[in-house]
Parts: sequence; structure tokens; C-alpha cells
Amino acid sequence: MSQDRGYDHGLSGQSSQSPSHQQTQKRMDQFSLDFFIEKRFITQEDLKPILEDVRCQYNVESINLNPKNQIPALEGTAFSIIDHDENKLNARCDAVNKIFQLIEQRSKQILEIIMLIPEGTVSYVIGTQGKQIEHIKLETKAHLVINQPIYEFKLRTVTIIGKCYFNIIGESSRIFYAIKLIIKQLQERGISNEDYAKKAEPLDPRRVMTKAKFAFSNVIIEYILKNRELEKKYSVRLKGKSINDIKIKKNKLKKDEGILQIDGTLFNVQEAIQNIIKKVTQQFKKNEFDIRIVMPANFASKLIGAKGCQIKELANKARGAQIKVLSDKDDTDVGQDCLVQVTGSMENKQEATILILEQIECFKNGGPILESGKYINENFAQQYKNSVQVQDMKQRRQQSSSSRSDRRQRSRSSNKRQKHARRSRSSSSHKHKSRQQVLKTKIVVKQSLIDMMHKYLIRFCQDFNVKVHTLPSEIGQETIVKISGDVRGCIAVIQYILSEQCKLSKR
Repeated sequence: MSQDRGYDHGLSGQSSQSPSHQQTQKRMDQFSLDFFIEKRFITQEDLKPILEDVRCQYNVESINLNPKNQIPALEGTAFSIIDHDENKLNARCDAVNKIFQLIEQRSKQILEIIMLIPEGTVSYVIGTQGKQIEHIKLETKAHLVINQPIYEFKLRTVTIIGKCYFNIIGESSRIFYAIKLIIKQLQERGISNEDYAKKAEPLDPRRVMTKAKFAFSNVIIEYILKNRELEKKYSVRLKGKSINDIKIKKNKLKKDEGILQIDGTLFNVQEAIQNIIKKVTQQFKKNEFDIRIVMPANFASKLIGAKGCQIKELANKARGAQIKVLSDKDDTDVGQDCLVQVTGSMENKQEATILILEQIECFKNGGPILESGKYINENFAQQYKNSVQVQDMKQRRQQSSSSRSDRRQRSRSSNKRQKHARRSRSSSSHKHKSRQQVLKTKIVVKQSLIDMMHKYLIRFCQDFNVKVHTLPSEIGQETIVKISGDVRGCIAVIQYILSEQCKLSKR
């Protein structure tokens, strides 16, 4: 977390209560190790004998399936490793390692493990300003994400992937190393019953202090800084800074641009930026400008969400604003920044900006995001995306049907030039049929390629009015891509996918 005031509430694992109260919480040094493994890696029937064999091999008190920890709407199996002997922690850790090795040998695909931790320990695992979790990532070379809370699920999920896409061997060892460091942290702190009972709380914008940064042209920044009444009206502090005060790997700012920083409570900063957007729009009528918010680069994937569901929801809530994260895919360092670009009407930009600022503060605190906080997996994201596509298709069909009915009425009302009208109708009918000719085909590509290019592929398909749907292949690392739409559009999409696959193979 940042050093700003106001973060001692909500999801903080390090309680702001008095030391005497903390001592009465009776933190347990021995606690269950809880995990969830998806069905695509191993079925419950195949997992059962593995758990029993490992329990006997390492003489652990209990390694059992735990239906209470079943993640909603995610196919898989939850299991817990329990032993009340304080000297058995190493044995339990070795058991965890052995289980993942056996699953890895059986599944023969990139392993992804979900560790379950109490809500009250989340901020402790994340650490101040995310330093603790970033240390684990650097130390283990594993991809590790503390997901947002899931609707009606008490524990917090930590997704851990070995991160190496082309060398499967050794994935479980990286995952185990990351889990071991998390367990070490939890053991040092201890876990209380209150940690399990604690629920994710919504962020209070009136209490949270923030330092929001925006990229503008120097002309706009000078105009804003002259309006000092904004500081008094909204109880904020305005500062102008150079582009050297932020760290972006690939400089996405121009020489004539700078940084505007607004300090204050989140609520006041949101109110102030809304007013600033309005004033700048009125003052610079001829100069259309985008809002670009400076955000820690390691929040980029969280803001986008699984399959883009989070950024899509933000855009919908902002009444159709266009939101784009200007970030390199490898910008995961805590010290790096990226830009979030917002375009649209003045009202769109105002609404989207205040939502994004709130999300950034939630990410700092490991806190909940919008309704799509329940989207921990691609199943939810795919359902969300499909529902949006269906709505878009219905709207297009309604528009096309209404336009066709209008043409029919006009042609029927016209009594003159009947021969010309018949020719026109037959011609339009022929064109309509040619437009309705669609191509349906399938190609097989690497799953890692789809993961890397997904958001760009969606935009590409939208430009050519082509639908793409992915299905799991019998071969673990590959994915079946179903493509349907206009013949020319489908060919363009296939060429795009194959060209990206060639680039990936060369790398």
C-alpha cells in the first residue's frame, strides 16, 4: 500500500486495533492448507487415491476433499491438508509438493493451482505497496495473482502458475516454492478465527487518501493550475510534474506533455477531476483531448480482467466510454507505471475516470471490484462475453430487419416504374443472399498464443464482423478456434492468427 492515510480499514490484514486486542485474537500457528484444482487438470476420482497415498507416505493427520471450499461455478476439487502437530509443517509442505508433482505428471499440461487463504490475511500476503507478493514473484519466477473476492465465497483465491509456457517440466516446483513462501508468511503471523470470519468490505472513498496522476499537455496543466479555486472547493491539492516523475518502460508521452497530480480523499479527487474535465472541454473546444490516468503497471491485468470482462464492465457502466490500457505485457514491476486512456463524450470520460480511480485504490488494498469480482475464471468471463455478443447480434438484427421493412413499404407505395422496382428488388435480394453467405471453419493453435493475443483478436474480429469461439483440444497445449462469418472476414482473421503464430514460433 502507499503511505497515504486512510488504508487502515476495509481489507487490511494488519489490524489498526490496539496491541492488547490483537493479543486476544489467539492466532493459530497450525492451520489447514487449502487448495483447489480445476477438473481440466485432474478429476476428483483420480485425485482421491493420490491424496490418500501421499497422506500415508508423509504420515500427515488428514488430506481430504473439502466440499465446503468448492468455488462457485468452477469445475474442480477442493482439498485440505490438516495436522495439529506443530512439528509437522515441513511434512505437510512436502506432501503439497508431492501432490502437485503427481498431478503434473498425469495432466501433462501447464499446471495452475488455486490456493485458498482467509480474507483477514490478504493484505499481509500482499504487503505494503505490494512489495511482499512481488518479492515472491521475483524469488520463484512464478505467475501469482491474488484474485478479487468471489460472490458468496468466504476464502480468497490465489492463482499460481509456473509461468513457463513452453517448458512444462518443473512447473510444479515453481508453484510449490511460491506456496511455501506464502505458508511461511502465514506461519510467522499466525491465523485467527477472526481472519476466517472476516469479509471483504467495500472501499470508503471519503476516508481513503490518494494521489491521482494524469497525463495532459503542458498548456492544459497550466490552465488547470491557474484555477486555484478548485483546491478550496474540493479540498484537494494540485501539483504539476514532469514526465520524468513517472516510470514507463516505453515512453508513451510527448515532450510537450506533463503530469498533473491531485492529492486528497478519493471522493474529493473524483469530484475535482470531473470538474476539471468539464472546464477543459469548455475552454479547449477545438482541441479534443483524451483522459490518460497514470496507474501502477502491475495493475494492468487486473483492470482488464479475465478475457477483458472487467474493462468491458467499466466501459458499460461509463455509458459506452472507450477504455484502453497502454501497457507493455511485461510491465509487472511494482516500480513501473502505465497509462489508462479514456475517450468518448465529456460525460463518458467523467464517469469512466471516477470508476477507474476507485478500481486503482481497490487494487492497492486487495479489495473488491465491481460485480465482476465473481469472475475468477474464464468460464464466467466467457459467459459474460457471450451474453454481450448475443445482445449486440440482436440489436444488429433488429436494425437490419427494420431497414428492410422500410424498404418494402417504400417499394409497395410506389405505383410508378414497376418494372424498375422489380429489378431493384431482385437485385437487392441477390445482394442480400450474397451477404448472407457465411464461412464456418476451425483451426488448431497453441493455447498460449490465444492467451497472448486475445484482446487484439476480439477487436480484429469486430472490425470484420466475424465470430470466434474457442474450445479445448484433446492435446493439452492446443485450442480449437471456431470461426464463422463473412468469407473475406474469416480469411482475414485466419491470416492474422497464422501470422501471429509464426511470430511466436520465431521467438
